[in-house]
Amino acid sequence: MQDDTGAVNEPSCTSPDLEVHCPIIQNRTGPALRLSWPRGDDGRRAIVGKLPPRGKKRRGPHAHATRIVHVSHQDVEMHYHFTGSVVDRSAWPTFDIPLAWDPRKLEVGHRDLFEYFQRTASRSLATFGYDPTELGNVLTKLALASNKPSATAVLQSLLAFSALHRHDVYSQAVELKISAIKALTSVSGSDIGTAEAIQHVAAGMLLCSFEIHRVSCTSGEWTWYLRGVKHIIQAAGLTNTRQDNDLAMLLDWVYYHDVLARFSLRHWHREPAGNPRIAPGIRAEVSHAAPPSLALIGLLSEVSDLIPAQLSATTPTEDTAGLKSLLTMLDWRIRTVTATSADGDAADSPLIMELYRLSMLVYLNRASGNLLNQSSKTQNAIDKAFSILSVLGSCERQFPVFILGCEARSDDQRAVVLDLVSRTERNVSSRSFNYVRLLLQAIWAQDDLGNGNTNYWDRLSYVISCCRIMPPFV
Repeated sequence: MQDDTGAVNEPSCTSPDLEVHCPIIQNRTGPALRLSWPRGDDGRRAIVGKLPPRGKKRRGPHAHATRIVHVSHQDVEMHYHFTGSVVDRSAWPTFDIPLAWDPRKLEVGHRDLFEYFQRTASRSLATFGYDPTELGNVLTKLALASNKPSATAVLQSLLAFSALHRHDVYSQAVELKISAIKALTSVSGSDIGTAEAIQHVAAGMLLCSFEIHRVSCTSGEWTWYLRGVKHIIQAAGLTNTRQDNDLAMLLDWVYYHDVLARFSLRHWHREPAGNPRIAPGIRAEVSHAAPPSLALIGLLSEVSDLIPAQLSATTPTEDTAGLKSLLTMLDWRIRTVTATSADGDAADSPLIMELYRLSMLVYLNRASGNLLNQSSKTQNAIDKAFSILSVLGSCERQFPVFILGCEARSDDQRAVVLDLVSRTERNVSSRSFNYVRLLLQAIWAQDDLGNGNTNYWDRLSYVISCCRIMPPFV
């Protein structure tokens, strides 16, 4: 405060101007509340608490004394469940992605839906080594080939997929799906020739694509359709018959989904509610005229078959040596494979093929417990992959995004992955990344909570098994 001469005076606790007149305390007896300042030579003007004693310096990726970890209550529960001795699988946390139901009563003409499929929706069909719009053209030909129930099933499932792609899940899309299933079941086994069997395969894969496109906790039927399609192929002998380009495209479409399904099954150990355990069943076979790029998927199939679920420390030395020899050969084949993209593929296709190759190398070495002792090569592959992820406009292939995303350790790397997923989902050619995003965030949380010391196979299997349905990575 200043006096009449402009000098600054220290306020005094007896200054009448500093009496606090508060309606809450003014009725109390005793002296009024006054403010005071310690003297200039009073050590209490600044009191600093003692710092805690310094501990030993920590080394490693989490060497900072204080870390901020972005986790939820469920992540912490998962951490205790994963690192503890809980064996009751019914107590496992569950990832539920609710069905995004549109309650509006929309009625879109079948002609409009058919044209929309040809123009837009077919671009999101999950195939490998082929232009998805070319696959869409094959499906439209099969749908219009005749008036038989098998052709009707293709048409109804095509319209159902188109309606789903255009307006998400709503009543008309579900009604068209049910109509397709009824048309399929109306055909007796004795009436199925080669042409009808091919149409059954097309309808079944469209229904499988229907479940995968907007994947949710109710989309588990995609494995049923895939299994049914493989049975039709085997029963009709389609892999042994003369294969034109259209049939080859369908068979390779099934093969791609089957390989990725077997990868998921290696890590997904949840018993489906009310259903028997999903078995691998019949294996799909590649067509006689498969494109060169499908060799990558063939190598992924071999990786899934070769790596055992657990590499025990008590495994006999000769068994480990034999496995190491096979892994070394497979690692070399992946590093030297040349996969060319299809003519109609986007400009980013060579980079996406490279991502697939890098992701398989990373998975091979991580899942085998670094049996090949290639830590530096694996890290180089990860660094190269993230340099590609940061410049890609989009990547509809979910397997490499998931496997490489699991390697994101820093916030910057994780932002690169999530930004790529967001850019991809804005494309009409993309499928839902709901489960991939959820799985990556859960794995990152477990990495942070476990200080990066968790077993790769166990962590991957545990988190994937938290999904209510077996997640597709096509």
